[in-house]
Amino acid sequence: MEFGTVNISSIRMEKEEDLLRQVGLLTGQMRDHQEAIKDLNTQRRRVVRQLRELRVPYRRIAQHAGVSDQALYADLRKHPEEEQA
Repeated sequence: MEFGTVNISSIRMEKEEDLLRQVGLLTGQMRDHQEAIKDLNTQRRRVVRQLRELRVPYRRIAQHAGVSDQALYADLRKHPEEEQA
C-alpha cells in the first residue's frame, strides 16, 4: 500500500516539475515579446516624428496607426529623449 502512495507522490512531483518548467519557459517567451514590442514602439515613434516633420497632422497619423491622436501625442511626449536620437 505504501509503495503505491510513494509512486503516486512521485508522479505528482514529476507533473509539478514539468508544469514549473513550462511556466518558466512561458515567462521567458513573454519577456522576449515585451522586448520586441518595445523595439516596435520605438520604431513607430521614429516614423511618427518623421511624419510630423512633413507636417502630417496627428489625427491622420493616428487613423493609420489605429490609435487616438491623443494617445499618439502622449506616447511621443513620454519619450522626448528619442527626439535627439
